[in-house]
Amino acid sequence: MKGRKGLRRLGFLMALLMALVVMAGCGSDTKPQAKEEIWQKTDLTAEQKVDSLLESMSDEEKVGQLILFGMQGTQVNDDVRYMLSEYKMGGIILFDRNMESKEQVAALIQDLQKAARQSEKAPLFVAIDQEGGWVARLSSELVKVPAAEQLGQGTPAEAAKLALESGKELKSLGFNVNFAPVADLGLADERSYGTTAAEVIPFVKAVGNAYHEAGLIYSLKHFPGIGRTVTDLHKEGNTIDASADELWATDLKPFETIIQSVNNDDYMVMVSHAVYSNLDDTMPASLSKVIMQDFLRQKLGYKGVIITDDMEMGAVANHYSFGDMSVKAVNAGVDIVLIGQEYNHAIEGYNAILKAVRSGDISKDRLNDAVRHILMLKISHNLAW
Repeated sequence: MKGRKGLRRLGFLMALLMALVVMAGCGSDTKPQAKEEIWQKTDLTAEQKVDSLLESMSDEEKVGQLILFGMQGTQVNDDVRYMLSEYKMGGIILFDRNMESKEQVAALIQDLQKAARQSEKAPLFVAIDQEGGWVARLSSELVKVPAAEQLGQGTPAEAAKLALESGKELKSLGFNVNFAPVADLGLADERSYGTTAAEVIPFVKAVGNAYHEAGLIYSLKHFPGIGRTVTDLHKEGNTIDASADELWATDLKPFETIIQSVNNDDYMVMVSHAVYSNLDDTMPASLSKVIMQDFLRQKLGYKGVIITDDMEMGAVANHYSFGDMSVKAVNAGVDIVLIGQEYNHAIEGYNAILKAVRSGDISKDRLNDAVRHILMLKISHNLAW
């Protein structure tokens, strides 16, 4: 990857600096020990723990929690260690490029969490995109789940049984987040359980509950629904012209049902990069305060973590810098910015967010609100410090 030598060089300098700090007797392990003690206290509520942790975290640590990045390679190398130690990023997503076998994946995730602990930060979200069908990782070894469209021809119970089996396997390898199920109506490539809300809702609820039973955080995607798109958002943007009333009666209905009937700390909501002209005709959903604050937070009452779809997708990457769109997303209400391919893009997003926090372009309240959502989710799923 371009710039990896630079990352290694910076990583070496960073390690040297940290060693000098320790030798100088500056007590570099005091802060993480304090965080660990807060995390393990039995006389504090989850909310009190989060408030105490927020007080102990620097702006740099908080901003790191807002980035979920993708790594290169199949093991923890100097580049990955540098990303975790310097930027203290809160999560990572693994793709086929990172996976050779179940044994290798389990060792990799264990090493990633160890590296996170050594860099004095909260445990990582370790995510995978394991929907089934053609969206499947390490398909030669992991439980095979048919495409959602095929599952939709059966029963929700049958889909849940497969999701539970797959979820338990992923959990056993060390994953704690799966970016599934798809709540969209009639999405291309067999990725939807059906074409109507009545068809999709029972499957999304059953599969989500199965992932939760397996111990995984799952996601509802892609809010407020991308079944109407006619172009691949990985390549370019798409405008959906359905009226607000039509969206509420159809595409939004699965999200509304789950959000109002299932504990919001069981899952994340992934926001799409499509433009919804009758909700906000100026911004993609992932950058829209109207869609995330007015609709998702206020009208639907969602209190959990909001995450973007991958910012490397052409729908946004073709039109914004990674720094600009990361700041716009956070200010619009996103808690986690997903940048799944290049280290330099994730670093650009991190630096831009931190600069905006320091200048006041992102308020401390907005930053703390995002980190609070993230830490509450980690605590509720027993991701120990």
